Amino acid sequence: MKTLFIDRDGTIIVEPKVIWQVNGLENVYFIPKVISSLVKLQAAGYQIVVVSNQDGLGTASNPLDNYELINQKIRDVLLSEGITITKWLTCPHFKEDNCNCRKPATALVDFDYCKTSSVMIGDNDSDVQFGVNLGIRGIKITDKYGWQEITNQILSRNAIISRQTKETNINLSLNLDGTGVANISTGIAFFDHMLQQIAKHGNFDLEIACKGDLEIDEHHTIEDVAICLGEAYKKALGDKKGIARFADEIFSNDLSKKLPESVGEFVNSDQENSIYQRILPLDESISFVSIDISSRPFCKFDAKFEREYCGDMPTEMVSHFFHSFAISANITLHVKIQGENTHHKIESCFKSFAKCLYDASRINGDNVVSTKGLL
Repeated sequence: MKTLFIDRDGTIIVEPKVIWQVNGLENVYFIPKVISSLVKLQAAGYQIVVVSNQDGLGTASNPLDNYELINQKIRDVLLSEGITITKWLTCPHFKEDNCNCRKPATALVDFDYCKTSSVMIGDNDSDVQFGVNLGIRGIKITDKYGWQEITNQILSRNAIISRQTKETNINLSLNLDGTGVANISTGIAFFDHMLQQIAKHGNFDLEIACKGDLEIDEHHTIEDVAICLGEAYKKALGDKKGIARFADEIFSNDLSKKLPESVGEFVNSDQENSIYQRILPLDESISFVSIDISSRPFCKFDAKFEREYCGDMPTEMVSHFFHSFAISANITLHVKIQGENTHHKIESCFKSFAKCLYDASRINGDNVVSTKGLL
């Protein structure tokens, strides 16, 4: 199981300076954002385990009843917000005792945990080293890098893809929980513009640097970027636990006009109201995109473009981009576009696609949306 190991003093509650010990309930102050952060992390499937070094626990300088009283207070406060501490692991020794249970030693951990997804958070270098010794990530909490920043780091779903062939050299990074920031360079300006739509309207952070054999033509560059982006999307989704899975979007280029009657081919009448809510203005074109993160790769693309090129991008490669992405990302994808202006048709399609990616990958809970129990 993925586990959140956390230190107590200086991480959950404030550790007093000078004496470096919480001596009573009157000294218990929670670290800012710790409670709201633990709520989010527990909702994301983490079990919470407290690991604490307590010098001379049980002696006059660190009475056991005081330690347990403070722990109970922490439990009660966290439980009032639905947070459960699964285990409390405590080393009672001094550093000079050279025991095997004092962090960064790991003898206290006698249970299974997922090394790829578990994390250790603490305010000391020994906490970080404890994580390293467990074979997991160790994160140090500081005044400038607190619980909110750490939680965003842990929960962000990202992927880095590097792919080098004789035709292209691509470095790509994707954060599904970003803010829409894009830094893209493929050597094809119109293609860059479309990829920026994916970042902006999908609310993803996306960086793509591609050097391709454009002296031959644009095919390899567009195809390989689609493959890498699809691979990154699949990787960033992880185990897909809690994602919405399905998404559909109609993107219209004219809010003032009634939708063409052919939209009825896309949806039945009982969905009409939700469709109107999804229309966004651009001009005369309309795109329909539907996604299922199904692990059954398939793409159906229905569109005709009157121009051979839009800017410096061959319009025949629009279809190929979406086919390549769907196969690489392991998703089912349906696309249909109608309209007059080639630029508008392609751009509306990419924007609609971006919004579908966002909707399908958003976290709705902690269940796998499949009767099979696996996506």
